[in-house]
Amino acid sequence: MGLMWVITAGFIISLGLAGLMLVYFLKGAMDSNDSTTIDQIQEDSAE
Repeated sequence: MGLMWVITAGFIISLGLAGLMLVYFLKGAMDSNDSTTIDQIQEDSAE
């Protein structure tokens, strides 16, 4: 019974670490400043 709990806890920890690594490396690969520099809101419209 104890082995089952250890395996379950290890699996959950492994999934958590894999998810954190995925988020960390995706944040590093994507530049969050692009959202403000590419699609800036124009102050005065010509229409």
